[in-house]
Amino acid sequence: MAVYRNDQVDFSFAAEVGAGGYFAPLKASDKASGEMDTTTDAIVLPGATIIPVAATTNSSVGDYVQIGTTGTDSTEVRKITAIDSGVSIRVNAPVGFYHASGESVQENTYSAGAITALALDTNTMDHMRFTPGVWESIELPDPAMEIEPRYFLGTESRRNFYAAYKGQQSFSGTLSNFELLNGYPLRFPLGTVATTGTDSGGGGGSVTDGITYKGQYEFDVDSGTGYAADDYIQIGTGTTAEVRKVTAVSTNNIFIDYPVLFEHASGETCNEVIAPYTHTIIEAVELPGVSWQVKNRDSSETSTNDWVRRYFGGKIGQATLTAEEGGTLRMSWESAPFINMNHNQYANDSDTDMNKYDSAQLATTVEFPTSEPYYFSQGSITMFGEEFARITNFTININNNLEPRYFIRNDGSERTPSEIFEGRREYSMTASVVLPDSIAATSTTSTLFKELLSEGDYGSGMTGFDIDLVFTRTATTDTFTINIPAAADGASGTGGNNQGAFIRSANTSVSTENPVSTEVDILFRNMSAVIVDSEPVYP
Repeated sequence: MAVYRNDQVDFSFAAEVGAGGYFAPLKASDKASGEMDTTTDAIVLPGATIIPVAATTNSSVGDYVQIGTTGTDSTEVRKITAIDSGVSIRVNAPVGFYHASGESVQENTYSAGAITALALDTNTMDHMRFTPGVWESIELPDPAMEIEPRYFLGTESRRNFYAAYKGQQSFSGTLSNFELLNGYPLRFPLGTVATTGTDSGGGGGSVTDGITYKGQYEFDVDSGTGYAADDYIQIGTGTTAEVRKVTAVSTNNIFIDYPVLFEHASGETCNEVIAPYTHTIIEAVELPGVSWQVKNRDSSETSTNDWVRRYFGGKIGQATLTAEEGGTLRMSWESAPFINMNHNQYANDSDTDMNKYDSAQLATTVEFPTSEPYYFSQGSITMFGEEFARITNFTININNNLEPRYFIRNDGSERTPSEIFEGRREYSMTASVVLPDSIAATSTTSTLFKELLSEGDYGSGMTGFDIDLVFTRTATTDTFTINIPAAADGASGTGGNNQGAFIRSANTSVSTENPVSTEVDILFRNMSAVIVDSEPVYP
């Protein structure tokens, strides 16, 4: 008998433009006769669950609707959960794409279990295709249900509970100890990524025709000359620069393979670029949303038995970056709460559970990176101006103190989180450092214990010190650099929002192991990262 095996599991993820707006560019095969057939009545931005429409005629709660015009790249399917007659519909999950006013909103023939009625739209990829690295285990953020027993007095139940009631639902997952092949996963617990490429000498120009909204697949440039399918275009500069693959060019209209994550004003510079690409990851107050998707196929390779779960509205609350002697650079997403999920196996034909059972998704073809990992032996760690060659391991901890909140809302939904909010950001680092060779102590000798005693005060107030970690990939120029404090802040200094790292403890361990080592615990205020590699598109 066929079983579900762990070696048959695909895991992939994508960034969300708007919170909870997972990417699923799907279209239905046929429009439902005599059912809802209208248009959007205003611009709909990614993350929206309320869709203003010209009319709600023939719409019903539980119907599936296609949002977007068939033949374009941003059609998506959602289920109606509430109707404001004549004004708007509310859908079961936020939309992932930008939709202009006047785009089609129509009920289609898609029904329970009818995955064959859906397909990816023309020239479109399902963007849930990225993998964070080489992973071996994952704790899925499946719902945890609060079922609350109630003990009524005066009934025949006596000491047993009389009835059980539904409580709130929560979703939290963990992806542990995966090998980093690029910088994809680091940006989600930190903030935003800006990507620039190397000038190819090809296409150029700038964005025209007004704003390019987040979530768009296409935009105009003042000249499409020099651009062709499979080229890479850099849109914008500075902290909002991003690189995308060109899928088609129609005069000055550029079509790309992954929606833009930043808004770009008219006049922003565009340029055709090639590798190497530089990805700068910096902090953001509001963390980027992330969607996860898991597909499991049974041991008989029967595709019709696949189950596909999509978790959306997620944020990475806690993360660690770690490496040790003889190993590779690894990362963990220790805590990842989500606002909801979809699952494509129906409990029954009535489909009464509108949020959890949703076949409006297709299995994704995961893109597996082919690059080498970053090896610990090829790293360099510098603290307070001294390079430490005898570090045996380190761990950087990031904690965003996320808190899911449950607000009152009359939208036909379940008792899922309304939003996830960021709390105070906390950073720390631990490392095992072998003591340096014996030398005569001088007033200028820098040591970990001296740094501990100084408490980061070098005579003019608490300054702290800089930490720089650099890993270089074998046989390439690829680098993975972490700067503490953030590179944009410059060197550590005194005063608020200016300090660097501080050693909180540096306990010397005297044991059977030689040479003697010190366990260092470090507090720091902020960090940034720069990755140079051949990956053009960072989700």
